[in-house]
Amino acid sequence: MAPATDSLLEERRDHPHPADGTAAAYALGESDAEAARLRVLDAVYGSTSRALLVDAGIAVGWRCLDIGCGTGLVTHWLGEKVGASGGALGVDISDLFLAQARGASKQHVVPHVQFAVSDAGAGNIGEAPFDLVYARCLLSHLAQPARVLQRMAALTKPGGVICVEDIDCGTGLPVAASPAHLRYWQLYRAVIAHHGGDPSLGRKLPRLFHAAGLKPAHVGVVSPTEPAEDIRRLSPLTLASLRPALLRAQLAAAAEVDDLIGALHSIDHTTAACPMVQVWARKSIA
Repeated sequence: MAPATDSLLEERRDHPHPADGTAAAYALGESDAEAARLRVLDAVYGSTSRALLVDAGIAVGWRCLDIGCGTGLVTHWLGEKVGASGGALGVDISDLFLAQARGASKQHVVPHVQFAVSDAGAGNIGEAPFDLVYARCLLSHLAQPARVLQRMAALTKPGGVICVEDIDCGTGLPVAASPAHLRYWQLYRAVIAHHGGDPSLGRKLPRLFHAAGLKPAHVGVVSPTEPAEDIRRLSPLTLASLRPALLRAQLAAAAEVDDLIGALHSIDHTTAACPMVQVWARKSIA
């Protein structure tokens, strides 16, 4: 069994507050609106994620683990690629997201695609090691991403693949420099940092891989410009999901956040999505 998986996902849910050491909830929350936002995020980044996994060698018969799987869109795609002789397991802390993921599995009758909540018993986590362990937009929300990456490697069989994607919301974002966008990214960085995460984690991924004893076979950065409508929607939807956390942390007033959501929705020109850094490495056989 893979006992490390429980604590791996617990790290996403409850990590130390950077200032006072108290636990802080996942900043984007758990709601139907957030589940819908995750589907828009996949519409923006899904094609580049799938291209990355193809580059990493995903093949029929592989056993895959998708950590922080959300509503399971990538997990289902992995299941399609590996076929019935392989398997795809998606794990997340959210019962709400996993219920939607399981619902999609029942609709398409894919028994080799399964989902487990993080704090379930070990029997619901699945057997390690895996041919592929994957995470997208997970590590940037964690207080100890290096430790979690090491655990991901431990869940991967020798010769298997560890594949991570995460955003880099630092300076130099390839978006239109409107006041609304600039303030949005300022608030995003502030609230993620307040919850113990690192909104600029993406640029640090290669160094984290090396520190974990993993030599990257691929390092890249993508910033999609299509589909334009989904890219335009992603920022206001993200801010709406962050609204409760922003207000609790007193990082912004409700009126400002609501006005900013409206301003972001009203922007009708094409922007580019936040840069996503992509890294994969093969675990040493020795």
